[in-house]
Order: sequence, then structure tokens, then C-alpha cells
Amino acid sequence: MCFYMAYFNLIVPVLLAAVLGITITSGRHREYHWRISFWAVFISLGLLLMDFSEIMSAKIITYNMLGWNPPLGICFAVDLVGYLVMSLVAVTALAALAISRTEIHKDRKEFYALFLLLFLGLAGASMTGDIFNLFVFFEILSIASYALVSYSGRVGSVASSVRFLVMGSFATSLILLGIAFIYGSLGTLNIADISRSMSLSSTTASLAGFGLLLCGFSFKAAVAPFHAWKPSVIRYTPLSLGLMFTAGGVTIGLYTIFRLAATISGLDISSLLIFLSLLTMVVGAVLALQTHNLKKLLAYSAISQSGYVLFGLGIGSYTGALYHLVNLVIIDMLLFVASYVVISHLKTSNLDRMGGLGSGNPLLLASFAVGALSLAGLPLFNGFSSKLIIYTAGLEVFPVGAIVAMLVSVLTLAYCSKMMFMIFFSNMKGEGRINLGVDIKFILVILAIVCIAFGVLQAPVTDVMAAIAGSGLDRELYIRTVLGLGGV
Repeated sequence: MCFYMAYFNLIVPVLLAAVLGITITSGRHREYHWRISFWAVFISLGLLLMDFSEIMSAKIITYNMLGWNPPLGICFAVDLVGYLVMSLVAVTALAALAISRTEIHKDRKEFYALFLLLFLGLAGASMTGDIFNLFVFFEILSIASYALVSYSGRVGSVASSVRFLVMGSFATSLILLGIAFIYGSLGTLNIADISRSMSLSSTTASLAGFGLLLCGFSFKAAVAPFHAWKPSVIRYTPLSLGLMFTAGGVTIGLYTIFRLAATISGLDISSLLIFLSLLTMVVGAVLALQTHNLKKLLAYSAISQSGYVLFGLGIGSYTGALYHLVNLVIIDMLLFVASYVVISHLKTSNLDRMGGLGSGNPLLLASFAVGALSLAGLPLFNGFSSKLIIYTAGLEVFPVGAIVAMLVSVLTLAYCSKMMFMIFFSNMKGEGRINLGVDIKFILVILAIVCIAFGVLQAPVTDVMAAIAGSGLDRELYIRTVLGLGGV
């Protein structure tokens, strides 16, 4: 395995080359910018697929830049969990680009250059093997996000971007301070080396550093009480960006928390994760039920559903947590693409001003219904399959938490019902038939089919998620492989 030439390490130069290509392309060729972005992300996904057979056999693929062996130098390390997360982010980016083609009308050049930097940060964070470059990639995606939020130039967008910047800078300070504590106490930045050192003996400074990292990355994942930035940001951004921030950003944030808990620390932080998960799912669901803005409702919903992933991690149901993370990304893509169609047609995101779309739009109605029912966790849909695993494990480990999670699903069904009624069945004078593009139809149909398939075929999907989760939990394999200690 050590002689295998990993293809995923080419993703960074491909994306940087695409950003350069966009910046030197004349603004008169606006369509080129979208095409360059699309092909850059598509090639990135293709590079990942070229590593599929190798990572399935080796479980972990590493790449040491410039030949420097860990713990020195820059190391990329991708296990099955990281590989899955990178693939989810790439597919999310393709879906976001599909709706951005008609959603973004002005200054495409700057938008797509920043979009690729955002994707670069998300992809890099999922494959880096040291905490400093994890910080670097998060800063790349954060800086790109700040600029993209204020992209439209509207007062609300700029104000939201400034708030996002202030809160994000605070989270960045926590992460950087945590890195300093860990490096000062352990003398290393490599994740595998930190894991090995902390398994032997952890110091007060290293534990403090781990706590600071957990707080900082919880902000990035929009975990309550660090969630306040997200609804405001998504309200004032195009839905293509909202999809990236929700499905992509939260996925990377949750993945980082998983990596901190399962690989780096080896500490028992289950009680903390359970507390944060219950707070996150309850706060998100209650606020989603109260809001009358479709974009904010989707944001609060994603916050609430990420709480189930954290709850799964806290009770030790890593299979359920990973299963629900995958389902959450699929559902978010379906609902955001469908919402893009609705908002583009009605020219508003205010639910009180919507209605009448239930007549003449069967595909849109069916797609929205599948997404809403999946989100609420009804049987035969993918949300139910992953939540059932989490409920079952929760009743054995922490019954009160499992009951709370079930009650939150009732709230989820309530705000999903409200969303469906106000968009499709209120104001029945009708808003006319919507002509969907072939690409939008294709995305809606495929995502709806996947939601149903992942619900009906629960057993085989669960087996796959269990194998992936098991790989991510194997600390010894990760340490030996990344540090080249043999015995693999």
C-alpha cells in the first residue's frame, strides 16, 4: 500500500488550477466560469472514484507531500469515513452548481472562484492528516464563505456576513489556541502522532487544547449553542450556497467532531455529546416550527437533524450516526433543489406569501413530499431507517434521550406539514404550472429514488455503514498506517 499513488491528492492542484483559470478568463465569457467549476468538481469526484478499489482493500490511503514521513511534513490520510465524506461533499457541490447556473446572474467570475475555494476547503478538511492543515483548510472555506455571503451586496447580506465573520473569527481563535496547547504539550501536529501520544499519557494542556478544538469545530458544525450564525447566513444567500453551507459545511463539521472524539482523543466524552445533541435537535426543531421563512426553516431543520448524528456518536451508535449523516445530506439536497424551484417561481421565501403549487406540479409536489417525509422519519423513507437504529441504541444506553429524540421527530413532522401545506395547498387560486429543466427533473427524481431506496433497503445499507464506521473507529490501524509503523 505504501507504493500506491493516491489520486485524491490531485484534487487540491486541480481545484487551484480551476480557480486560476476562472480568474484569468474574461468576464465576457460568463458561461465558461460555470463550466470550469463544474468540470473541476466532476474531475475531483472522478479522482475519488479512481481510489475506490484501493481504499476498499487497504481501508486507509496516505500521501506524504515532498517525501517527508510523518510526523514531519504535510500528510494526507483518508480512511473509509473520510472517503465517504469527501464523496458526499463532491456530490453536494455538483447539485449546488446545477441550480447556480440559473440562480447566479451577475459577476459569475468572482462567485465561481470563491465557490471552488469553498469546495477546496471542505475537501481538504476531510483528507488532511494533521490538525494545523485542518485549521488551514477550514480557514480557506471560512474566508470564501464570508465573501460569498456578502456576494449580492444587499444590506442584509453584508450585515449577515459581518456577524458571520465576527463569530467565525472567535471560533478560529479557539481552534488556533487549541492547536497551540496541543503542540506545546505533545510536540506534534500529526493526528496519528497526537492520538498515539494521548493514548500513552495526556497532559492538562493537551486536554484543554482538545476542549478548545471541540468548541471551535462545534461552531463550524452549527451545533447548539453555537448555531446562531447559520439561519441568518442561509436566509441572505442563494440556495446553491445554502446547500453547500448546510449539506457540505455541516457534514465536514460533524466529521471533524467524529475525528476528534474517535481518533485524536480516545476520551469518553459521550455525556457531553449527548447533552449537545439533545440541545441541538430540540432548539433547531422549535425554531423551525416558529419561522415563516423557507430558507431559515431549512437551516433550522438541518441544525436539528445534525443533533441526531451527535446523539448517535454520544451513545456509541456510530453506524446509526453515519447512516443518518448520509441521509441528511441526501434529504438536504432534495429539499434545497425543490425549494430553489419554488422560490424562483414565486419570487419570495416567505411561506405566508406562498401557495397554490399543488395543482399542475406533480413531480415537484412528489419530490417535496418525499423529502419532508424522509426528514420527519416516517417508515419506508431513509430518515426512518437511520433514526430507528439510533432510537434502538438510545433506549438501551440512555432511554430519556431516545424519548426526547422521538418527540423531536413529532415536531419535525409538524413543521414539515406546515411547510408542505403553505407551499402547495394554501392559497388554492393557483400559481400556475412550473416548467422544470431537464437537469432539475433528473436531480429531483434521482434524489427521491435514493431516499426511498435507502429506506426500503435498510439492511444492506446498514451493513455498509457499519463497515465504514468500523474502519473509522480503528485507532490502532490509523496510527500504524499513517506513521508507517508496520503491522498493517
